[in-house]
Amino acid sequence: MLIRIVQHPGPRDSLPPADRQLAILYELLGREYVRFADWATAAECFAGAAIYWPTRRHKRRTFCQLVVLTMKAGDRDAALDHLKTIEGASHGASAVFHRIAARVLDETPGIGAHDVAGIERVRKLGIIPYTYLASCLAERLTEDAQPERALGVLTSAIGRLTEERADYWLIGELEQRSAAIWVALGRYEEGLGLALAAWAKLDAQRYRACSHTQRVALWANFGPSRHAALASATALGDGRAVAELIESCRLQSMIGTVVEVDAEEETSKLADSGFSTSAEATDAAESSTPLVSQALFTALDDAFGATLLHFPSPVSFQGTTLLTPHYGDVLPAERAHALAPRPLDEALPAGLFWSSHIEDGYLFWFAARDAKPIGYGKEDLRERDRVKPVLLALAGQAQSSEPKTWSLFPYRRGPGDYYEPYTHLESWKSAEEQIITRTVGDLLPPTLVEELSAATEADPLPLTISPARELACVPWPIAMIPGTEHRLVERAALRMWTSTPTQLMRSVRGARTGQPSSSPAPFLLACDNPDGTLRERTSESVVRSAATLLEAVGSPVPATKEALLQALHRIGPSAQGLFFYRGHAVHDSDPAWAALPLAGDDFVSSGELFGSLDDGTPFLPMPQRVVLSCCSSSTASSLGGEAIGLAAGAVQSGADQVIATSVDILDSSFTEVFEDLIVEGMLERPQGDHAALLRRLQLRMLNEWKICSLRGTTDTGDDVRDPHPVIWASYQAY
Repeated sequence: MLIRIVQHPGPRDSLPPADRQLAILYELLGREYVRFADWATAAECFAGAAIYWPTRRHKRRTFCQLVVLTMKAGDRDAALDHLKTIEGASHGASAVFHRIAARVLDETPGIGAHDVAGIERVRKLGIIPYTYLASCLAERLTEDAQPERALGVLTSAIGRLTEERADYWLIGELEQRSAAIWVALGRYEEGLGLALAAWAKLDAQRYRACSHTQRVALWANFGPSRHAALASATALGDGRAVAELIESCRLQSMIGTVVEVDAEEETSKLADSGFSTSAEATDAAESSTPLVSQALFTALDDAFGATLLHFPSPVSFQGTTLLTPHYGDVLPAERAHALAPRPLDEALPAGLFWSSHIEDGYLFWFAARDAKPIGYGKEDLRERDRVKPVLLALAGQAQSSEPKTWSLFPYRRGPGDYYEPYTHLESWKSAEEQIITRTVGDLLPPTLVEELSAATEADPLPLTISPARELACVPWPIAMIPGTEHRLVERAALRMWTSTPTQLMRSVRGARTGQPSSSPAPFLLACDNPDGTLRERTSESVVRSAATLLEAVGSPVPATKEALLQALHRIGPSAQGLFFYRGHAVHDSDPAWAALPLAGDDFVSSGELFGSLDDGTPFLPMPQRVVLSCCSSSTASSLGGEAIGLAAGAVQSGADQVIATSVDILDSSFTEVFEDLIVEGMLERPQGDHAALLRRLQLRMLNEWKICSLRGTTDTGDDVRDPHPVIWASYQAY
């Protein structure tokens, strides 16, 4: 398309000549972006098609598509402008479309039957105008307190599209709208069935998408289905469904692997085609004609920066699985036949388990003890004024956090709603510190609080947390248990959850490899500041004095990617030992590209940790124990706990015990000391539990934090030497 436009730009400052081929290409590309719920890009594509179509009939149809997509994007003014292009149309279907769309965009209440009569005639304009006009009309009728009429419109449209065997994602759009209405009416059984059907239809598109931006748009698009399903299951008292759906929300955030792109190869391909780079194409196009759609360059970037999403196996809980049948209806036959739900109850750990998901400002939660349910519920976070500003402040400490994808309520900052974790967590029991730690502690459900209150520091409860993405940056060890003066780490041995498939894989691998030997673990591998961007360690450092496989006596070998790969493959996956990394982890909008820098401008991306060679050996085989001490190394906040994070990737590549960070860790003297304590403990106790080790260290830091605060000796300079909780409370055991 780009080559065709650049080579035949047409006269400057005038409309280009009709080009049926380009019009078709624009429409096909626009349809793909409709599938991906990227309404703005899709609208740009259809605008391009409208320019090049040779006939008025095609132009009218394309402008109708443009109107409904602009309505879906929420841009009322632009939709009204586009609607003017078909004003006065004599064609019957176009006239009906104009009348109904104008009434939908008119905010005057009291929509009458005559205003929306004949919507079925819009089907002649195409399936996209018909589907999305019906959806927008139903939404407008619901706002106009006419839910029954909205359901009538939707039911009729669903029946018609089903009879025509339309693309299932179009049917899912209407089912999702219906589910939300049924839930609002308190008809939860009807709402649950439709929500599950729409969930599967709309989510299945994410496994066709090639970019993180597309996946984020698709994830947001079926948020109403997730909310309707969770709200219905909670209202119906179905705890098993709540558990399955929360875990399914976590799995829906999993990116499978990364597709590596050779930049030189792609540049060569473009040069051979006569079109060198997108930047040059933009310049060339702008010099000849202004009618090159930005959507073309968006598509080019999406393709060249592609990452791949693998469809995760659905989960079951206590013998039931709600989503599996619906996924079976939309996946290709060979894939649907192979669907085998993973049992969440078999993956659940011993001790307490707490999972959560936030949707549309509501916190849905499920709790179990020793894999047996003990509670579930739904909390309206809009009633808690401090939740959003506190969570935003904590997320501000993490490069991998994406608050723009959060599903919290709209919020306007008020007086006093400013929290700086680095400053306000510095002093134990200061007013600001208590606001932060009590606010996040109040998110613990009563069922969990009751269990924790009976525990002691000497006899803590094992607690595994599966947090919503909005809670990924919370420093859980110092969270206050409601109704007490105790910190969570004082009553629980904390660890973080990855996902059902990862946990089951870890169990199978542990049974196969057996228990580690009782002898001290050899220090297999250290990548300490490989690119030289951090301060040098002191000579007394445990890490610095350890023997590594990246250097020989008297002849250091830089920690390049080649050297690291050779060392890791010499060790082999799940080998007894420790891999330690310290550096400046870098993060991208696509979590597949979160990376650990190495020497020589090399890096390891999180996507590569999920890859394997032809014989099944992990591309980056990890030993049994891994410590990632760098900025937001868990990468858990990007898309939820599973994501394609560095911590989950280390487990995927062979690690059984992983310690990673939830926020950006400061490069300070205290950080070095704390890292040494972790490394030393993991080397000395190969049979020990890394979560128990981390808890002992954090309890020690908690006491020292109190002492330093009471003495008034907290740090004020750039180099933190005292136990600042923004550092030690952000290390997590996986």
